[in-house]
Amino acid sequence: MGKRTFILIVLFLFIYPLQTSSMAINEEEKQSPKFISSMEADITGDGIKEYIKIQGYLLSKQSNFFTDVWININSLFNQQWKISVHGGYSPKLELFDLTHNNTADLFYESKVDENKERYQYQLYSLLNGEVKQIELPSNIYFVGEFQEDFSIKFQLNPNDKILTEDLSSKRSFYIKNQLYDENGKLLKEQPIKLLKPIKMKPLLISRSKGYGLITTQQVKGINENDIIGHLETLWYYDQKKWIKFNSNWNVIKE
Repeated sequence: MGKRTFILIVLFLFIYPLQTSSMAINEEEKQSPKFISSMEADITGDGIKEYIKIQGYLLSKQSNFFTDVWININSLFNQQWKISVHGGYSPKLELFDLTHNNTADLFYESKVDENKERYQYQLYSLLNGEVKQIELPSNIYFVGEFQEDFSIKFQLNPNDKILTEDLSSKRSFYIKNQLYDENGKLLKEQPIKLLKPIKMKPLLISRSKGYGLITTQQVKGINENDIIGHLETLWYYDQKKWIKFNSNWNVIKE
């Protein structure tokens, strides 16, 4: 064996263990879940509190974004449940009886964008020890379009009257984007669209009725940056479906 070959072998044996050790450390860091929160409550309806813990993996040490989040639930009778939920920023779990079965449901939220008020939600029931995801409400019917003189018309429900809204505060924006001319003449047909809920909030309606859920949906104009207004709707869960109580329309003035 030549002197050069011997030196290369020694260097390989010296460097390789360091690389292996470094990989092991990185793998260990990657596999260490971060504790988010915990609570105790009866969510199965048996009268005994379960221990609920939320954990997740961060994208990196420098990031606040959780790539994976899950809920671990343990009972005093050695029963265990694990529910995987959406990743995101600022994961939060709250307990509300939104399905009105006299047992708290798991209401989970996480932020889609760290700098904007856009959230995603999930709702679960664990009544009688069975994990069941409850579909959340969202307005489906919405018809609207731009019309002459910097305005829109829209309808929230099939049997409702048609509403109108003045958007002249955004006059320069629409002229610049060639939707209107200087005189307010509409240059092309342009529908407006109701987006998916960006925010949901449980609301106690009354002691007898319990909790409802308020959803906030944005109405989009010509592009993603043209948010015309917000539609807030109060929902109530009854007979395994969401019933719409009322809706409030709020235009965004500029």
